[in-house]
Amino acid sequence: MLKSSFPGKVLLLGEYTILSGSKALAIPYEKLSGHWSFEKKNTSDWEISRKSIQSFLAHSSEQYIDLPRLKADVSKGLWFDSNIPHGYGVGSSGALVAAIYAAYGITKGDLQTDKTSLGKLEDYFHGSSSGLDPLVSFLQKPLLIHNFKEVQVLERDLNLKGFFLLDSGKPRQTGPLVSIFQDKLKDPQFKQGCSEVLSRDVNLAIDSVLKNDVMTLKHHLWHVSKFQWDYFPEMIPTNIRGPWTRGLETGDYVLKLCGAGGGGYVLGYAMDPSLVQATFSDFEITLL
Repeated sequence: MLKSSFPGKVLLLGEYTILSGSKALAIPYEKLSGHWSFEKKNTSDWEISRKSIQSFLAHSSEQYIDLPRLKADVSKGLWFDSNIPHGYGVGSSGALVAAIYAAYGITKGDLQTDKTSLGKLEDYFHGSSSGLDPLVSFLQKPLLIHNFKEVQVLERDLNLKGFFLLDSGKPRQTGPLVSIFQDKLKDPQFKQGCSEVLSRDVNLAIDSVLKNDVMTLKHHLWHVSKFQWDYFPEMIPTNIRGPWTRGLETGDYVLKLCGAGGGGYVLGYAMDPSLVQATFSDFEITLL
């Protein structure tokens, strides 16, 4: 029960626009993952994990998990051994919550019920959670999110050739960035642009991924990147702005936000992945 590994997640498309009615596409990211361990380690990761779980226990109830059993295991030294970086938009808290739910949850086996339970558990870390991040990690399958109430589990692998993660080297917090976006929505022009222009390209890009139509995908990703450059400047880390504009100008690649933006990872797409490492020699790059 405690032997499984739980992956991080990457939101390929739909960041912010899902709040305006677009679809979203999320995938498990198995290069980053975590698992339960009772082996004590004199490391900062061990200390952080132990304190995080203990704090989580202090604010949890028995409605969604077998709290006494989890507390008993934590008293025996249980911790979550994970290489998923915090504040990078790749689901560090989601993987932890998925692991808790898988081992100690009062699961129903129903997608919407499990999503709701996972969201309530992750509320502790984010204030308010849709449950989508831990659901991706829990199911370990791609999710096509039509809206917050309609989620489709994809039973096939997607062709992710050309996608890569660029490390900005700067962690961030999701909450303040979402607040900025919500303030921007008070501008009627911005709100209309998100709901009509950006959401359209996001939906068409998702369709292109599902159809493995790389030429159409690149076209719509370029428009997503350009819209984010024009209207989401606060979410683009300063050290990424030069590479971002070069991608828009040359068309060799495009960059877009990965999750909330503001730091952490930036998501990229290149028609020729072999050129990515040389193009971004000053950054740590990981191909999806």
